[in-house]
Amino acid sequence: MPYFTRTLAVLVVALVAAQFANAQSAGADRLAENQRFMRIASQPTGILIPLYLYPADIHTNKTYNRLIDLKLDHPTVPVCVILNPASGPGASRDANYAKAVDRLQGAGIVVLGYVSTVYADREAGDIKSDINRWQEFYPRTNGIFLDEMTNDLGAEGEAHIKHYAALTQFCHTEGFWPVFANPGTGTPGEYFAGRAADVIVIHEAGDYPNETTLKGDYFGGYSDYPPFTRAALVHSQSKWNEEAFSIMRKYVRWVYVTDDIYAQPTDNPWDSLTTHIEQTFQSLERAISQ
Repeated sequence: MPYFTRTLAVLVVALVAAQFANAQSAGADRLAENQRFMRIASQPTGILIPLYLYPADIHTNKTYNRLIDLKLDHPTVPVCVILNPASGPGASRDANYAKAVDRLQGAGIVVLGYVSTVYADREAGDIKSDINRWQEFYPRTNGIFLDEMTNDLGAEGEAHIKHYAALTQFCHTEGFWPVFANPGTGTPGEYFAGRAADVIVIHEAGDYPNETTLKGDYFGGYSDYPPFTRAALVHSQSKWNEEAFSIMRKYVRWVYVTDDIYAQPTDNPWDSLTTHIEQTFQSLERAISQ
């Protein structure tokens, strides 16, 4: 066989082999994605708790121990807790927060590290530095909570979606999962399609979201994306509303309702554990057992 013919034959074989390998790789990626979807879609609704409260005397801290005991009493209810030492991980490791991460995880609670993004106005490098500090100071932290996320559209919105998707991918590369992002309001479907985060908080307000908002069933909405991609936070609720809570958990995977009040800019509605916490666990556990 002439040299040219042999060379061409070798190239053809190599090309076919490469195409076959690429097809196998694509199939494996698709299989892994479908397996992940099945696993996450089968999980029950859980609680997302912004616990912006310093864990002083962690072994005897009433708030942290109350939450830990409730989780141990209700092991089937998933719980994520957001820790926030200093609008982020802070400048140095705090032994109390390190032990808080350990104790929360010991109860089966997923720990998320708070990171501010200032609605895409903060430099990506500074955000990544905060993410790396969570890894450095508190290496057992599971995931990241990207606060102050955008929810706009148009050319600027496209850039913002890519920005948050890149940050989410960076978190994944560094070993963090899940990544929550918080615009705190209705978010266009493009953010879900662009994988701007694993979970997006579509509501953070002093009232329960209505069913239309929760469904997101409109052009540009998020009804084409599963409940496990969404969360809702409600503050300033002095009374427990089982009906409104049931509607909320029907459409979002992560929920939280607190009586802590936000009435003026200096208020922090997330610096205590809700008095509704027992009812929250009980309601979600009943839903699981039905």
